[in-house]
Amino acid sequence: APTVLFLSPLQRNFLFRPIIDVSVNHGLSQPSMSFRNVEQGITAIQAGNLDEGTRLLRIALKDPDVTGGIRAIACLWLAEITTDPQAKRAYYDAALAADPTNTEIRSRVEHWLAAQLPTPPPPTSVPTVTPPPQPPVSVAPQPVFSPTPPQPTTLPGLSPQPFAAAYVPAQPAAGQYRIVGVIGGPNGLGTGFFVSADGLLATTRYVVGGVERVTIELEAGYQVPGLVLRAYPELDLAFVYVQQIAVALMPVTPSPRIPEETPLTATSYRGETVQGYLRTTKRILAAHWFPTTITAPLDAGGSPVFDDSRYLVGMLTRNASASSPNLYGIHISAILTLVAAFKQEMAESKRLYCPVCGYASSAAAAGGYYCEVCGGLMPHAAGERRHWRDAPNLLYHEQNRIACHHCTATVGFHLGKCLRCGRDQ
Repeated sequence: APTVLFLSPLQRNFLFRPIIDVSVNHGLSQPSMSFRNVEQGITAIQAGNLDEGTRLLRIALKDPDVTGGIRAIACLWLAEITTDPQAKRAYYDAALAADPTNTEIRSRVEHWLAAQLPTPPPPTSVPTVTPPPQPPVSVAPQPVFSPTPPQPTTLPGLSPQPFAAAYVPAQPAAGQYRIVGVIGGPNGLGTGFFVSADGLLATTRYVVGGVERVTIELEAGYQVPGLVLRAYPELDLAFVYVQQIAVALMPVTPSPRIPEETPLTATSYRGETVQGYLRTTKRILAAHWFPTTITAPLDAGGSPVFDDSRYLVGMLTRNASASSPNLYGIHISAILTLVAAFKQEMAESKRLYCPVCGYASSAAAAGGYYCEVCGGLMPHAAGERRHWRDAPNLLYHEQNRIACHHCTATVGFHLGKCLRCGRDQ
């Protein structure tokens, strides 16, 4: 995110102007305490005192009378100085919600979202292919396929090895594959779509279940192996890798939120579509969810969702409302944020996919038999004779001799809970 500690006079005027304008519009003869907290907070941030500025702005936002432009500017400053992507997104959303007509704020949000998108491969790396004449296909949005697909490649095996070793992109193919079929999961045929040019697909956790490998059908009669590398059960999201470079990704919406009553279209790999709208709800939802009027998935899940401008806005999940069959979708910006986080996981350390909980396990990659998050037995260790290993067991905290604050036991901790009394530390 761009820094706001060193601003030009024009930038300072832009950020302070909405606050002054709002105070005049509300007829405030004297600034309120919350108004002064906003001004003092911004002044502290400009002076380099981020902690004090953050504290004052947060205090001001607790006042329900701080609305409109004042709230928007306070949220905007907090978004500019935080480095946490989720917190930054939440502050940007709050700024837009407080002042939705402020085009300058919207421009900043869209610029930040655009910076989060993965960079496609350079066009010079794509070979020129002249396909023979084909009858036109009018299913929308329809992936464009090559009539002469390349020969399938074989993914490296895991026995076990860190998944980063399998994440090696192949050469670009002639086909512009975007929406694919996912075969071999426990719940039948599903849909997936490319979210990274180097072969990473998004689908639902329901589609892949607890399996490690699936078959990806790029077009009818052309299938390649797919390796499940990461899953997020709480979001019904999973990432699958194929050795296939995506020549072009689907265009993504630049908007951080989908406007109410926006027409939505979900598309399956088979070309089936279902229409719906963004559903209005009084519930407060996390920024990554959007409610729809769609009540039935087209297959096991994973269908990309498009708006009326044919931009990709997210993925349809099987998560439904508690009081109706209406399904929820995951916003594409949240998916792309997790793509970046997943690649960072691979860059930081060697990890191995746990099909039980979907986590990227460091303990398993170090030779351990169990996932350090869920305790599930890793597939590679199912037939092995298990014994003590120092390196992975450090991640299980089995050598922890710190006493529990509640029961004084020294049996160790797992996920912050004492293994004797089960209470949080």
